[in-house]
Amino acid sequence: MYSLSETTNPPKRFTSSDLFAIPAMDAKELALDLEDLRLLLTSSKRPAVQQWIKSKIEEIEKKIASQKEKQPAPVPHSNDSSPAPDANKSATPSSLPTVKVTNYGWDESDKFVKVYITLQGVHNANPSTIQHTFSNFGYDILISDFSGKNYVMTMKGLRDEIVPESSQIKQKQDMLLVMMKKKTEGKKWEQLTKLEYDEKQKRKPKFDDKAMGDDPQASLMNMMKQMYEEGDDELKRTIRKAWHEGQNKRNTADMPLPSLDDM
Repeated sequence: MYSLSETTNPPKRFTSSDLFAIPAMDAKELALDLEDLRLLLTSSKRPAVQQWIKSKIEEIEKKIASQKEKQPAPVPHSNDSSPAPDANKSATPSSLPTVKVTNYGWDESDKFVKVYITLQGVHNANPSTIQHTFSNFGYDILISDFSGKNYVMTMKGLRDEIVPESSQIKQKQDMLLVMMKKKTEGKKWEQLTKLEYDEKQKRKPKFDDKAMGDDPQASLMNMMKQMYEEGDDELKRTIRKAWHEGQNKRNTADMPLPSLDDM
């Protein structure tokens, strides 16, 4: 038979503090407990019970405050809704270098004058970045932020007048096509700008009909002399060659050709 002293230790006695000890829990659970305790406080009548509930309320409030102190401070937000600058974002068009494109080709039909501007990859450019305006005698084109640059194409002083509202530009493979509607259909421009046209007209040999009638030989000589003086090296070589061949063929003629020294 076992004596009483050999039995297990007497059971531990629990106090009210042990019964209502607040285990570790998150802030949400603590808030719910706090709400219930406050309800109990309003319904309790005995002072001792009220005092005990108040102590538990204070305990929970301290736990909640302690958890809030351990939480990281929120990052303040500016009232400015604009996003923070992105270091990888491309620069604004106004800060990019500007390239003026002056090389082009052109041709004409009865209704249109067409200018071909070669620009590698321009067919991939966003159409919204290509701005253009036409006037009666020219155009202005701006391509913004294309391959890290801005491109400007300007044409002034066209040979003849165009119809701005009927003119347009088109994106082609590595090329920008400018189509300008002629105001006078069927008229040949011969040159793209008025300056080029006037210069060409000045270089044309001048014919004097009266002189041709009085002395055709002298008039022809004057025309050849003008062509020789105003022509390039290739033209001068051609004239010299033709002149020598003409002299050789006319050695027996009654009126020999003047020598090249007179040219």
